[in-house]
Amino acid sequence: MQIVSGHGFTLCASRVVIKFQKSYSRFQHSVPAWTRRLSKQCRIDEQQHVRITDSSARPKTGPWNLNVRSKSEPALVDLSSNTAVTPSHAFVDGVLGVSQQNGDSDSNTATSDMIFLGTGTSEGVPRVSCLTHTSMRCPVCWGAAQLGNKNRRRNTSLLVRYLAADGIRRNILIDAGKFFYHSALQWFPHYGIRNLDSVIITHSHADAVGGLDDLRDWTNNVQDSIPIYVAQRDIEVLSKSHYYLVDPSVITKGTAVSKLQFKLITEEPFYVHGLKVTPLPVWHGPGYRSLGFRVGNVCYISDVSEIPEETYPLLENCELLILDALRPDRSSATHFGLPQVSNFLFFCCSSMYSTYIRML
Repeated sequence: MQIVSGHGFTLCASRVVIKFQKSYSRFQHSVPAWTRRLSKQCRIDEQQHVRITDSSARPKTGPWNLNVRSKSEPALVDLSSNTAVTPSHAFVDGVLGVSQQNGDSDSNTATSDMIFLGTGTSEGVPRVSCLTHTSMRCPVCWGAAQLGNKNRRRNTSLLVRYLAADGIRRNILIDAGKFFYHSALQWFPHYGIRNLDSVIITHSHADAVGGLDDLRDWTNNVQDSIPIYVAQRDIEVLSKSHYYLVDPSVITKGTAVSKLQFKLITEEPFYVHGLKVTPLPVWHGPGYRSLGFRVGNVCYISDVSEIPEETYPLLENCELLILDALRPDRSSATHFGLPQVSNFLFFCCSSMYSTYIRML
């Protein structure tokens, strides 16, 4: 199992990457010492291009390093490879091969990747409160205020791109928060992304749904409508916060709002353009349910304070786990911190190998 952990990290947000060997057990009794060094060694940020590579010189016991190229690009995990022994090739099999609704796809010719459009907190980084503080200078925010700085972060959002069985390249977005349009302005032209085939919502907080109104640019100028996959509890919230999108009959005729097709999902697997998506139910604060999602052997849990035991089996044989970790020193009522991530690993990983992106 591999862990991409983060949703904050350092003083004002970052991400860390850990990789774990594919396995599943609730009886792991020790965490290697490198987990205690993560606050100094590990980070993934939105403005770098990250590709998973295999080093021919790597020792059998790890670590396997992610190749980080210092570019002004968002973090991108390349899920395709021509080398059968690399972890990235396994991601193609997981994302495309076993998850297609109508049989296996040709993983030798298909390509797939995941682009982190945002890895920050709800208010993003830098924070106005830090930049206007008169007695303390926050180094993260002051650095992030500089154009192109790697600590400039937006709401957590992930774009999954894959070549479907019909030969069409599909773009599936997970969450459209308050900063989504800014991310799209910067990175969609760069990666040649024009259409949005669907949007999957993890929960109804503003940093996950605040950008739904901005989807009007696509439905007015690119495509007729966009399917939105959302849980019943979240559509009930949206019917109040975004009532005109849920029920377009209330708007003035001719108003150019987003044309969205809301599709209710449960905690059972569903298909998006032939791609199997398995919900991963978690708690995002006391009594508040959020969803992570599994696509093939990749699991994505962006907002979590507790993972219930009934979700553990859904992580079995997961090769890449993208996991919330707000701070390196402690957890909060609504988010994992790095210590809680380590505690979780006690119970879900029987064997591990370390991989990390060094702090740059």
